[in-house]
Amino acid sequence: MSAPPDPAAPALPPGPAPRPLTVTGLLLLDPHGHDPTPVESITFDDGGIGVVRTRGQAPRVLSWESLVSHAVEPWAGGVIPEWWVAPETHGQVAEVSPDTDAVGAILADAHRTDRSLPHAEAGAMIGIQTRTGTYRFLKPGGDPGGLAPRIAAFTVRHQGAAGVSTVTTVAAARRGSRSGWARVRPWLVVLLLAVLAAAVTVILLQSAGVIHIPFLGGGATGSAGPVRSAVAAGP
Repeated sequence: MSAPPDPAAPALPPGPAPRPLTVTGLLLLDPHGHDPTPVESITFDDGGIGVVRTRGQAPRVLSWESLVSHAVEPWAGGVIPEWWVAPETHGQVAEVSPDTDAVGAILADAHRTDRSLPHAEAGAMIGIQTRTGTYRFLKPGGDPGGLAPRIAAFTVRHQGAAGVSTVTTVAAARRGSRSGWARVRPWLVVLLLAVLAAAVTVILLQSAGVIHIPFLGGGATGSAGPVRSAVAAGP
């Protein structure tokens, strides 16, 4: 699938290219009002992002320069949201030019009908944003944690730091791990302040001679003096 190198393309970082990644058996959702469309595969390699609609067809390749951003995240399963299919057109079919969007071109001959959106099993969602909109590939049973770093390896290789996924399962896990600490932290601060206030109060009372706590020191010598004097002056 790899295209010949473009002399005008920016130089790639040194080192071997990551292994090409091909994901099969997906459901493609586009932002132009077409029906959700099964696709045979999507492949990530140095030549770009290649999408094959049916087995045996040549891939439609989206160049890395045409990629605006991407995201890899979990798909919990269920009925596909309507706004994923037509968030901007509100059900109106938008024309897609094969010359301007390689991914959208594979749907140019699809026809929107009054449809019930399908149910998709839980798995992974790969979001590809181009200048014409965001395309979502649902992979039932897919592992977002395994797909994210492999896709990111190509996007960062071709786009630098700007190619980092906008959403990953790693980021979601970190946010989840911090959420419990964020809930507990205010209570710990209040407890610490209360302990410090109590400690200061005890030290002041000890210094004033109101109370006597031996391990804090002070007051012990003064209190023992009168006892010794009484013993010395005995009968």
